[in-house]
Amino acid sequence: MPANTEQSKVCQWDSLDKATLAHFGREVMLCNQIHDRALMPLIAVRWNEARVTRQALDEWMGASPVYNARNRALHSMQGNGVDTIMKGFQLDIGAPHMWLKFHYDVRDADYGQFWLTSCGAYNHVRALTQANPAAETQICVHMEDPTFDATVMAVNAGARCRPVFRPPHGGDIPAEGPCRWEVAIEPGDQIEAVQFGTFTDAVRSSRAGQFQFSEGPASDDGMADYAGPFKRDFTLEDLCYSKLLTQVKEFALDVHLLQRASYLSLMTDYGPEVVSELIAEHCAAMAPVYQARLRRLFGIEGEDMDAILRLLQVDPHFVPEYTASRVELIDARNGRLWIGDCAAIDDGQVQGVLTDILAGKPNGLLQIVQAANPRASVSAITSDLPPGAVYGFHISIDPTATPAPTSPWAELAGMNGLLEADLSRHIYHYED
Repeated sequence: MPANTEQSKVCQWDSLDKATLAHFGREVMLCNQIHDRALMPLIAVRWNEARVTRQALDEWMGASPVYNARNRALHSMQGNGVDTIMKGFQLDIGAPHMWLKFHYDVRDADYGQFWLTSCGAYNHVRALTQANPAAETQICVHMEDPTFDATVMAVNAGARCRPVFRPPHGGDIPAEGPCRWEVAIEPGDQIEAVQFGTFTDAVRSSRAGQFQFSEGPASDDGMADYAGPFKRDFTLEDLCYSKLLTQVKEFALDVHLLQRASYLSLMTDYGPEVVSELIAEHCAAMAPVYQARLRRLFGIEGEDMDAILRLLQVDPHFVPEYTASRVELIDARNGRLWIGDCAAIDDGQVQGVLTDILAGKPNGLLQIVQAANPRASVSAITSDLPPGAVYGFHISIDPTATPAPTSPWAELAGMNGLLEADLSRHIYHYED
């Protein structure tokens, strides 16, 4: 039966108009929050809250120095002052635009402050725990202190990030917002950030950590770099189209790098069987949430094969170029996903939720597909692969099949405003 690939071209990233691409970039940033929201409860239930803290540190301290350096190189950011540190925060996937409402004040090369007028991550924990001080301390002290330092020290080993005020808040959240931090450079305090991340070297040296995206020529519709002065109201729309497209790909790679560090920690302590189990549970919990948001952005409706494949095309886990994935529509009930010969193949023992997929196994992909249609199934294609394909998967829909159950963790991942958050515009709230 001949394949019809025309409909599967609808969601190619480089075909998006600039406004949609910028909005999509913010969705990819938020996808990483969804990943953490889905994974951390699974960690807590299997082990304990101490392991959750360890997991967060291994993940963020393992990957943030790597993607911070990548972003600085992409945008030709020069120097190692506070202005460059703040530019890094503006493009940090850990600070998803509008979900975490960062604001900035750079006083000079050695000192500045940032503050959040709202923090979706904090609001979630506060709502779940009825403002439990221990829970607020876990996320805003035990997790943030080391990870913020690792991030600023990636730019300058003498930099430190210290709270002006922050949770836990015994009563109401301050009118200014939940937290304010100062960034200061102390040249005499030279501790290398790499000492703080257990898996930083492994993430940095991977092909993912070293991967270079192709980039088209700069256009005149925005910034071709960020080498100039710090822009405190920077938005993704400020970038020229080619730079914006590359940055969105970088955001997707950031999701992968963070998951790589996270799953390296799990593999080291618990082995491949537990990793595969967690991949299935993790994907089942997060895919319904980010797919619902992507459906809304791209107007993807229904549960037929076209909808499934379009969602796979914009799924941040299938990083363009790095994974060389493509989809093929056969008919309303059948389709294929191909993984081509690419940098992702054999790029380490652990590759986040792609670990099994990039070994030709359906685990992970099955749960992502079933979030789009619970009556869908996935099987590996082991023969007659097309030229250039290393792995293939057949996706089919059986209308008579018993629907796969919805993960009990999916609702938790999307609650407290995350599922509904409006990322269509990036708005700042400066008083002057």
